Amino acid sequence: MRKTILFFGAHADDMELRAAGTMRKFVEDGYEAISVMMTNNLAGAYVDEKTDQYFTTGPAETQAIRHREAAEAADLLGVKLLFLDFKEASYFNGTKRVFFGTREYDAWNTIGREPLIVAQYLDHCIADTAKVLLEHEPEIVITHNIANCSPEHCAAAHLTHNAFRRAAAKAGLKELWMTCRVQSPGDILFLSPDVLVDITKHHELKLDALRRHKSQRIDLDRVTNTDKYWGRVAGAPFAEAFRTVIRRVG
Repeated sequence: MRKTILFFGAHADDMELRAAGTMRKFVEDGYEAISVMMTNNLAGAYVDEKTDQYFTTGPAETQAIRHREAAEAADLLGVKLLFLDFKEASYFNGTKRVFFGTREYDAWNTIGREPLIVAQYLDHCIADTAKVLLEHEPEIVITHNIANCSPEHCAAAHLTHNAFRRAAAKAGLKELWMTCRVQSPGDILFLSPDVLVDITKHHELKLDALRRHKSQRIDLDRVTNTDKYWGRVAGAPFAEAFRTVIRRVG
């Protein structure tokens, strides 16, 4: 039976930013790699390269753009995509940001189910996420660091952790890793990885996958510097780092 590695990310580019090299490495080792996007990806996209305005599209158009970009990146990496479509906490309606809890949010934001920041606490959402694990039985599951400053990244990590614990015995899951992406110098103080994956062979492919997310204007130099930092720790030119939060033996 073919082994599987699965990444739960809040947004369309999260897998590529945090674990693209690792996912590709496992693909080349014969694993099936699956990236699960937990939100509906309505939160904004650049479509005009000349503007500094971050949100330039409405929710439906944004979702189409971000899903298309994600599909292109996944194809490049040899990764399969799945969508859970929990709503984001805010989105842009073309002229302004609309927030969860407002009347306008409910009027416009029709694509998707419960917001991810709420879903993390709901039993049926945990059960639905666990069903993904039960269906694919991944040997390794990767998600965000629960200490991340982004509420939706934290929610994705919390929901994944609860689903993993629920599904572990039935699905034979072995390990849950949380990412150690350096987003600011202070992150080094609390990131303590115990898994370092040499992605030197796959670093350029990772950057190519990130370039597919044109609507997000990703800082590739920042990504490269993070991979170089963990590379020095690992004794390699480039590496990605993870913290094991659950390891099941037997």
